[in-house]
Amino acid sequence: MDTFEVADGVYGIDFELFDAGVGAVYLLDDDEPTLVDAGTAAGVDAIVDGMAEWGVEPADLSHLVCSHVHVDHSGGASALVEANPDVEVYIHESTVDHLVDPGALVASSRRAMGDLFELMGEQGPVPRENVTAVPDAGATLELGSNTLELLHAPGHSPDHLAAWNPERGLLLASECLGYHFQRADRWVPPATLPNFDVDLVDEAIDRLAELDPDRIAFPHFGVWPDDPEVAFETAARELHRFDERILELYDQHGSLQETAAVVGEELLDLAPPYDDSVERFYRELLTAGFLRHHGIE
Repeated sequence: MDTFEVADGVYGIDFELFDAGVGAVYLLDDDEPTLVDAGTAAGVDAIVDGMAEWGVEPADLSHLVCSHVHVDHSGGASALVEANPDVEVYIHESTVDHLVDPGALVASSRRAMGDLFELMGEQGPVPRENVTAVPDAGATLELGSNTLELLHAPGHSPDHLAAWNPERGLLLASECLGYHFQRADRWVPPATLPNFDVDLVDEAIDRLAELDPDRIAFPHFGVWPDDPEVAFETAARELHRFDERILELYDQHGSLQETAAVVGEELLDLAPPYDDSVERFYRELLTAGFLRHHGIE
């Protein structure tokens, strides 16, 4: 488990998704402590240990924000609620039912991820009375001297939320912009099954750029090390570069499996320095996400 300071009172916690430096949640240690994202079910112990390193216990949490219902962002929610039955859990209104009854979500995740699903663990249900549904118009959490605005920004998934802390100038971008794998210095667009939409990601990039943040943090992974404007420019450029190139590769190779293998070698090239499971996971979801967006199953 590793933690890192993002801004005054904000800390990232690596929950060890496949490898170090792949998945993080963010703790805002305000008057009403708030965790943005719940990680995976298998990562909860790392999250709790990371919170304790900054003096926060699960019982101290007031708010838990799930940016979307994918298992690496909502999978730990049930265990965190068990540890603190008073915590309020926020998720977009369209996926409340999946958080409360995750059976279908778990089944679809198993199909999409294969044997890698076991590394994430199986999440349990979150009691409905703990869940606050966030509408398309968004919501604002009052944390004390800070606020956290939950912004509906679909594209990676239809229920996707970004979190904006204006007092700190901090954008917790979730997967609205993409992934920055720091150790490999690779930017990867946020394509994944089943509902990735290139046009909506474009819109999310433009909308979040208008916030003019001082700092951006990603769940995959960490604090953006350059000017925030560069992050938005990179996100737009790489989104369309990957989109065009993956279609070209599919035309050449004719199958998802062969295309994904080349995508891993040519566009990702993450292993090493990351574990091979990281490249395998992202090359398959990334390729399938872009192709399905274009009607190719």
